[in-house]
Amino acid sequence: MAALNEQPPLKICEFYSGIGGWRYALEKATSREDHDVALAVDASTTCNSIYEHNFGQRPTQRRVENITTSDVAGADGWLLSPPCQPYTRQHAMTDVSDPRAASLLHLADLVEQAPPRFVCLENVVGFASSESRERWHGALRRAGFARPKCWHLTPTQTGVPHERPRYFECAVRTNSDEDWASPAPTEDAWPGLDRTPPMRLVKEFLEAPYALDQCADASALIEPYRVPAKTIKSDAAWCFDVVDATDAIPTACFTRSYGRFNRGTGSVLRVRQMLNDPDLASLGFSRTTPDARPFGDTWRAALQLRYFAPKEVANLLGFPQSFHFPADVSLKSAWAAGGNSLHVDAAAAVIRVALDDLAAAEASG
Repeated sequence: MAALNEQPPLKICEFYSGIGGWRYALEKATSREDHDVALAVDASTTCNSIYEHNFGQRPTQRRVENITTSDVAGADGWLLSPPCQPYTRQHAMTDVSDPRAASLLHLADLVEQAPPRFVCLENVVGFASSESRERWHGALRRAGFARPKCWHLTPTQTGVPHERPRYFECAVRTNSDEDWASPAPTEDAWPGLDRTPPMRLVKEFLEAPYALDQCADASALIEPYRVPAKTIKSDAAWCFDVVDATDAIPTACFTRSYGRFNRGTGSVLRVRQMLNDPDLASLGFSRTTPDARPFGDTWRAALQLRYFAPKEVANLLGFPQSFHFPADVSLKSAWAAGGNSLHVDAAAAVIRVALDDLAAAEASG
């Protein structure tokens, strides 16, 4: 990236900025001197407060549909994570007919009117087969972008015990008139990694205790995150995804509904009585498939469970230790904001590819 380092800082537009996942990825892929986040946009008051708490800059609270060409003129890069609901099975893959897809289609218009030098995008895996992606790629092609590079990435590919499969892409503007077709995402290949590192243990990402004898005030520290007894006794408890801190078995993907619903919103952590208690596998607890998990009456009586703290969710998503939620953000709001974010390391890997491709294109041009 030598050619880029000789130029002024990159002017960046961060759409759907959330709690700052793309910005942390940008800092990880470059340096603070290499970039200037000229525009950050998000509609959530809570996310904007969290972002401001960590970066000292409050995103503009506007709808992306209201962003104009003058707002983005002269930008070097766009970073975006459009709403995912139109591309999920839970919402029947409504795609372009879903009102929440309108903001991305608006950005597709803007990218032709005021194209940046590169773009990076993240969404759910279903986005790869959507009409929205085809329209977005059509706009990139007409704006002179080279064919995007696309991946399906999940943190377990880097040894992080967390499953969060997501679609990522980047594209660089070369002013080419090449008539390219949308590529299929690369599977199981993390940009810049030759091999998958060994899986790390869940306990490496924890902030609160996971065993009652871990420290003198362990019980009090665990209490805010403890799964209530009435929840464990409920009929819905059978679908809890239980993990052990001393295992390398990945946690399930956290969502914005974590802490409110049991099924498909993220894992819960077993609370040990003592640090040397046998792990779940030794007790015969299997995580083969959701329907095969033996979370019945025996387990209800034997297990204490707690939710992952919001900071622990952020740790599993690759946020730095310096990241924190403001004290006035409620537990459920912090869970919702964290579960709606992205994995920082995956985003950083994609930004590095984009900047390397940009440097190569400008060196050859």
